Amino acid sequence: MGLLKSGFVAVAGRPNVGKSTLVNALCGGKVAIVSDKPHTTRRRIFGIANGDDHQLVLVDLPGFQRPRDTLTERMQKTVDASFEDIDAVLFVGSSRGASSGSGSRS
Repeated sequence: MGLLKSGFVAVAGRPNVGKSTLVNALCGGKVAIVSDKPHTTRRRIFGIANGDDHQLVLVDLPGFQRPRDTLTERMQKTVDASFEDIDAVLFVGSSRGASSGSGSRS
């Protein structure tokens, strides 16, 4: 067996763009809850994707947002702190349009 490569990859993006769906697909099973409601993921969720010569630890994060209350403030702190322990970031965007939405940071 050859050298096995591994790393931590944050799956990041705005709320409700399909981050959890992507993590589930890459891991080959249900790791994270999936809903059509924004803000379903409130904490980091870890999933493992294995290949012949690699292993990825995927970190499903809450969506980027401007904190508007205590809950969204804590969720954003989780996102911000998560980048300290990550080897790479996979940014997931929406193909539904360029609307900035109510949680926009711009």
